[in-house]
Amino acid sequence: MTMERRTRGWTLHRAGARATQGEVLRKLTRAVMATCLWDPEAEGIDWALGDMRFMTVSAMMPGAGEAAYAQVFSAPFASSALEVASGRFAPRGAFAKLPVSARKRGTVLKGLGLTLAPHGREDWSRDLPPLDEAGCASLARSMLEALTNAFGWDPSYALSASIIHETALGEAEAFLEGLRPIHVEGLLREAGLEIIEGEPEDDDEAPAFLVQHGAPLPFQVELMDPVEEEEPPALAWHYGTIVFSLAINVEEGDALALALALHGLTRWARVELPEENRVVVSRHDSVEGVTPEGLRAMLERWLEELTAVRSRLERGPGDIEEEE
Repeated sequence: MTMERRTRGWTLHRAGARATQGEVLRKLTRAVMATCLWDPEAEGIDWALGDMRFMTVSAMMPGAGEAAYAQVFSAPFASSALEVASGRFAPRGAFAKLPVSARKRGTVLKGLGLTLAPHGREDWSRDLPPLDEAGCASLARSMLEALTNAFGWDPSYALSASIIHETALGEAEAFLEGLRPIHVEGLLREAGLEIIEGEPEDDDEAPAFLVQHGAPLPFQVELMDPVEEEEPPALAWHYGTIVFSLAINVEEGDALALALALHGLTRWARVELPEENRVVVSRHDSVEGVTPEGLRAMLERWLEELTAVRSRLERGPGDIEEEE
């Protein structure tokens, strides 16, 4: 998506300055709040699907350079994400020069709820719910604990911070590279839908959200066709395809009849029988170059399909034979 980008950088803590970790934490907390709390009235901006903030806090460690840092991502209506010491951007061999061993670092970061990406590099991350002030304070404590206990930072070393604020340029602009998971979550929350489960913990799986849309019909929104990003701010990936799907479990012998009934009922979705007792209704849409308005239209069409499916299911299995 074409964006307008504003960057602000500053020294969060000067090397050797007489400041306690508590004082550093207060400064860090204010920086996290500036990243993760959106106040359009105070800032004179409107929230838009595609807006994003990205903050990096980094320390120059002796012999290791900028190997110790934490990054936070945030978007309107959506959760935040924390990433610590991404190996994509650290100098080669830098982590071996840190004063904390890799084993202890892993123990500390796992204790903070972070997981390691399966790419053979230092890339620990954790997804967080939408944050209030208390959540921002907790996130800042986690960041400082990661830098201190997992990487060996102390007040004798400097800490620098930078915030990038990306603002969408308008409804006509497109997500040229595809979507990030944070954009999909923003879309769902903007529509007032309840997200039951967020992205899967297994990094080998595609990002997916389980969404409540009237009992008993939770549906899934999944991103496919990943494209890796090379430049920050990078939550992780762009994806080129969005998939809306609903799985229905039925009694043995009813699946085929129900699938045929739903196939004639839905206008855009595909109906499949992956198992004898399971019917899946889904739709696939390309999101490379889609506008925010186009993305909303995709969700609206899917909700129309769900309404039709729910209406059919509410009539019960007794009507299946009549329709054949």
